[in-house]
Amino acid sequence: MKSKKLLLFSLILVSLTVLLFTGCTPAAEKKDDSKTELPNPMVEQASSEAIKDAIGFTFETLPTGITDVKYFTISDDIAQANFTLGGVNYTVRKGDVMIDNIAGVYTEFQSGETKANASGIPVLYQTNPDGMGLATWKTDKYTYSVYCETGFDLAGMEVVVNGVS
Repeated sequence: MKSKKLLLFSLILVSLTVLLFTGCTPAAEKKDDSKTELPNPMVEQASSEAIKDAIGFTFETLPTGITDVKYFTISDDIAQANFTLGGVNYTVRKGDVMIDNIAGVYTEFQSGETKANASGIPVLYQTNPDGMGLATWKTDKYTYSVYCETGFDLAGMEVVVNGVS
């Protein structure tokens, strides 16, 4: 009787060992390494014309004298251009007039003033002492923003605003 119990116990141990090595361990479990990631809504484009081909509209004008220009579309409804002018890096966006925060900037600015641009449209200029600046305005069809992380100068920002359509 004792040998039957010993044999049964041995069989159970061998069976458990076989199970461990054949698929019951975490290393042997089927892994699905694909992760659910959100797609990046920002797509680099080759030119302003490529933006128009991608989303149906683009910038009519950008300021003269800009360098290091890169173009993007965001979520198929925003056109973006990054460039340098006068040593300051700017991000300019244009999108549907219904977009509330076209700039995507959530900073509390310490000062702000509204001034008309060259077309007579009111533009809100906001700034912080650290040189961060933001200008936003709307037309009948589009909303616009001009943002600089550092180097804000009202006269420089106005040049950019007046050069964007």
